[in-house]
Amino acid sequence: MRKAFILLLFISLSLHVQKVMAQTNSLNKVLLEKQDFAEKRYDRRKPEFLFKSSKNVLVKYNPVTLTFGSLLFMYQKGISPQLSANCPYVINCSNFSKQCIQHYGMVKGIALTADRLTRCTQFTLIDLRPSQFTKERRIIDPVEQYTFKHAH
Repeated sequence: MRKAFILLLFISLSLHVQKVMAQTNSLNKVLLEKQDFAEKRYDRRKPEFLFKSSKNVLVKYNPVTLTFGSLLFMYQKGISPQLSANCPYVINCSNFSKQCIQHYGMVKGIALTADRLTRCTQFTLIDLRPSQFTKERRIIDPVEQYTFKHAH
């Protein structure tokens, strides 16, 4: 009777240890995934000035360009890392804004940025097709899709 009790105690103790180890392993896995996501997220954040590589002096040293470029750079460098918001898009909104302004100019770039910021909510997921998502369930919205198509 005593041997059976010790055997049952040993079995229940080993099952409990296995359960605790499984919970610990799953918790460690979740923590590692979050850490990997955080490292990937902050590796992407390498802000540069808006028209850093422009050779046109009027574009590079225009007071409006300098103002918008400085504000965007300060946001990307100081404010954006502090906000731990999870952007649903592949290209986050501030990088999208910078690319639009560089590609299309100040007026159309700001208009596209305003449009993107109004769509940067969870409600946009309702109207999208499955082909517009990556495997990580992020929305694909490239800057190049906003060019006008010329019919020949």
